[in-house]
Formats: sequence, structure tokens, C-alpha cells
Amino acid sequence: MTALPTQLEREAEARGALTQREHERQAVAAHYENHPEIFSLVLDRRLAYATGIFRREEEDLETAQARKYAWIAEQLAIQPGQTVLDVGCGWGSNLLYLAEHTEGCFRGVTLSARQREEALARAKRAGVEGRVRIDLAHVEELDLPSESLDAVLFVGSIVHMHNREAIHEKVARALRPGGRLLISDCFFPVEARGDRDSAASRYIFETALGYCRLLHLSDELGLIERCGLDVVRVEDLTASYACTLGRWIDNVRAHRGRIETLAPGFPRVLQVYMTIARLSFLRRRALEYMVVAVKGKPPRPLAGGVQP
Repeated sequence: MTALPTQLEREAEARGALTQREHERQAVAAHYENHPEIFSLVLDRRLAYATGIFRREEEDLETAQARKYAWIAEQLAIQPGQTVLDVGCGWGSNLLYLAEHTEGCFRGVTLSARQREEALARAKRAGVEGRVRIDLAHVEELDLPSESLDAVLFVGSIVHMHNREAIHEKVARALRPGGRLLISDCFFPVEARGDRDSAASRYIFETALGYCRLLHLSDELGLIERCGLDVVRVEDLTASYACTLGRWIDNVRAHRGRIETLAPGFPRVLQVYMTIARLSFLRRRALEYMVVAVKGKPPRPLAGGVQP
């Protein structure tokens, strides 16, 4: 069952593919162009703007995000010299963790010039700048030769991309045999559990974050499989995202004065959208999954699940 399009999706379709790409470039980037210090006050030390993996509700954010980084590294199993593309790399959280813990070669892409500048500075401080390249571009613009990549990850980013079918096709062509795709993002349940065109939903998807398109998980998996990849793992992190958002909200409250100084009005945007999102995940009106897929035969037995 294909999800009924939201009003935002209908507007995107009416714009056409090229105009929508430019809309994403401007609208999505705006949120991330705020001062990096703001996000350093709210997120973990590596600036992951996506869910961590909580095993217990009382765990702190750093522990949960460290577990997520390690889990991603284990699933991608990057070998020396392999090439990795991080689409929507943000401030370099996953990209730099992988560069520091493997001997791969890494390319990130972001719509935000400020994110790119910060991520490159962090790469230099970490001593991995020689194996890290970050482009300021939309993924649809990238020249990705056939069978040129060993791994591609979208962590908290594919939700901002409307033209999902073409993006999956592009990525699948670029992966080598045995290449891995990892997605960590938000989805709608097949059963409608609320008004997806409500003012609250639109506040998150448009006012706060610029543009979001949530598919059903089954629809996203179908797109992946139709491109010739095999889905080998799906993990439900909905409860973890509710915990993550709770920690972020606490941090916004704790640093509200400083954030207000750096970006007047932005603390309210963060707190409102995060509070709405947290309630959505607690009520399972929105869901969070991590998906791992492989092009051809997996190179080795995949590691165990998230839980011990």
C-alpha cells in the first residue's frame, strides 16, 4: 500500500523535479546554516543530528550515539581503500567517525555551506583530512560512475529528498557488487495514526526542517529492491528516537539563553518541533528504522542486531 501524498508532497510534484531540487537546496539548508555552536549545545560531541541507540531510557546521549556510530561501522565493514559516500553528511558525525576508525576514503555531500566548513575543520583536527572530501551539492547533481562506491549511507537525510526513486537508482548503479547501503530515517506507518497534513506536522516538515517526505517502510524497501539490492537488516529505533529527542529538548532548555543570542527565535523552533516529533514517536504515529541493503552477495556474515 503506497502512502497517500501529503500536501507538501503534492506541492513538490507540482513544482517538477528540477524546481523541487532547488527548493530543497534552499529550504532544507536554511535550518543547518545556523551557527554550529547552537548544535554543539544540543547534540552529542560529534554533532549527530539523528537518533542514537538507547538500550535503557536512563542512558545519556553520548552513550547512545557512540553505540550508533559503532553499529554503523560494523554494518558497513569498510576495508582499507574502499570508497564511501555519506549523503547529507551534516557536520561530519558519521563520516569522521568512520574515517577515524577505518582506512577507507570518504566523500560527503551537504546542502549547507556552514556544515561543509565545520565538517572539513573537524576532519583537519582529527587528522583525517587527506581521506575526506565534502561537496556542497544536491545528491542528484553528483557524478557517480557505475560501480565506483563500496558503501553509501543516508543518516537522517533521505527524508529531505523528494525524488526518492531516482536517488535509489543512482545509488544502486554506483555501488560495486557487495556494496552496502545504510539508511537511518523516519517513516509513516501504513495505518494512518493522525493527520499527516495537520498544522503540527507541517510545522516540522516545512517551517522547521524545510522539506520532508516520509514514506511507508515497505515503500522504501520496495524502491531499494527494485534497484537490485537485497535488504539484509531492518532495525526499529522508534523508542530510541523518542529518547534522543528528549535529551535534545533538555539541552535546548538548558542553553536557551545562549542559543537565543546566536539565533533569535531559534530555541522556540527547536523545542516546538522536537516536542511534536517526540510525541509522534512515543505514539508511533511516525516510526524510525535503520535499513541495511547489499548489492549482490554480502561479503561476510552480517553482525548481530542492535540489542545485546
